[in-house]
Amino acid sequence: MRKINIYIIAVIFLFSGFSFSHQAEAKNQIVNPNQTYTYSEMVRDIKLLQKKYPDLIHVKIIGKSEFGKDLYAFSVGKGQATVFINGAHHAREWLTTNLNMYMADQYAYAYTHKQKINGYDAYKILNNTTIWFVPMVNPDGVTLQQSGLKAVPQKYHQALLKMNNGSKNFKRWKANGKGVDLNRQYNADWKNIKSPKSPSYKNYKGKAPATSAEAKALLKFVEQINPEMAVAYHTSGKILYWQFKQPKERNKRDLAYAKKIGSMTGYRLIYPGKNPSGGGFTDWFIAVKKRPGFTPEIANYYTETNPPVSQFSKAWSENKAVGLYVAQEGGKLFDKRYSSSVNSLVSKYKSLSTNAKKLKTYYYTNIQSASDLKLDKKFTDLYSQVTKESSKLDTSAKKLPSKYKNKFASYQKSIKAYAAYAANFKGSIQAGEKLIAFNQSYTDTLKAADTIQPSIIQGLAQLKTNYTNSEKAIAKMYGVGARKFATAKYLAPAKNTILTIQMEIDRSNLLIEAEKQIEEANITGAKENLTKVRLLEESSTMQYEKLHQTLLEKRQALEAQIAGLENETVTSEE
Repeated sequence: MRKINIYIIAVIFLFSGFSFSHQAEAKNQIVNPNQTYTYSEMVRDIKLLQKKYPDLIHVKIIGKSEFGKDLYAFSVGKGQATVFINGAHHAREWLTTNLNMYMADQYAYAYTHKQKINGYDAYKILNNTTIWFVPMVNPDGVTLQQSGLKAVPQKYHQALLKMNNGSKNFKRWKANGKGVDLNRQYNADWKNIKSPKSPSYKNYKGKAPATSAEAKALLKFVEQINPEMAVAYHTSGKILYWQFKQPKERNKRDLAYAKKIGSMTGYRLIYPGKNPSGGGFTDWFIAVKKRPGFTPEIANYYTETNPPVSQFSKAWSENKAVGLYVAQEGGKLFDKRYSSSVNSLVSKYKSLSTNAKKLKTYYYTNIQSASDLKLDKKFTDLYSQVTKESSKLDTSAKKLPSKYKNKFASYQKSIKAYAAYAANFKGSIQAGEKLIAFNQSYTDTLKAADTIQPSIIQGLAQLKTNYTNSEKAIAKMYGVGARKFATAKYLAPAKNTILTIQMEIDRSNLLIEAEKQIEEANITGAKENLTKVRLLEESSTMQYEKLHQTLLEKRQALEAQIAGLENETVTSEE
């Protein structure tokens, strides 16, 4: 009896645990998939998901439907590799929207709580790969199928009734709002698709591929996200389409994925004949992008209507891990696709790094004296080669996902360092040679001058500017020895000129001031300035002889003038 009581208690506890678990799941989920899921409910839930998981979910409007509804896409994940899942190409197959939305909701929750779904680690997978969803490709058709003509603008009613063979019952509606079957709009053997001759509730392929607003938007979006794999969900038959004229190697690759998805879902793999009908999104993706694409049909077969919502629970059980599996394998394909490019780039960077190191010989190792400060052809050619090749490699590197950049980052760093020091060496030599040339020209002008003209003042300002530029450039040179030689070769002569001519300019200015003071009878002030002039003369190297002599004679004349004035003052006092 006691054992029976314990068993009953255990059973009650077990079922209460399931109840709590289910209540907790219901409390945390946003999407309710067990209903006729409308466009407006989808839009509301996408916004709620984005608000709840702002760092994980990003929303994008990729275009508008034929009736002007926004076409929503959103991502779940943080990886650079991408995969693409979509639903409701066909209006009466809106149960796939339920699946898309619920899958996104559950994956986001599993990611943030670091949970696994059927053994697949959502946190790990979604950090490596991003899943993009377009849960309702055909919002106009879905709305018409779910709610009838009342949900469609009046101006389209007559045309829609005609396409529906006069019936006001739109439960069988499959096409978009303009009577085009969106899953016959893709350019994969499109010409050979059998089709009604005019818009219809089903199977009309359109006048040409990608003429519908929805197909155009989806194709443009695929180019933007560049997915490694794609899954286009449909609802009829619990089968899996995966093949469209792949060559042998790709067929073998894709079959392996299809078998895995088949084992996860229990869906039978479809092997089309020699001439399969095309036009579907998966057909196009396989043929044009040359990547794995799949069309799972998630419900039992229903003729000319939508599967009931009661089919969802089983469909979710079968497909709950498919998105994570596809994301996991898409990440692997992404790595494989880039590995050869990355390895090739690494090899080129490594070779260039070795070559760039040779620059050091020219800007450091061989600098043993001031005469070694030169830009010979071997150096300039090597520098040009390294910088041009580095720029090309960097352009290629920028196109690669950031996750691979650490593989060649060290080579980039060393190349940039060698090139930067070489550039500094080149810049310092160019600035130094410019300084020498200007200093020589300026010195020649000073030697010919006998007075301080405005051009001499201007020349000094320019010489100081050139000196500062050269000094800054030399400070960036690699190696104490190189900087020492450059200072002696370029800066020292110019500094001597600056100090010498500044001394002569100061003498001239003091003499001008003394002359003015004499005119104002400020003899004391004039004498003080002339004393300063004498001190400057004692320090003068007399490098600019004509100028020195003119200033000397000027000082002597002023002193004589002062002496004369003082004698006149003494005589008048007597």
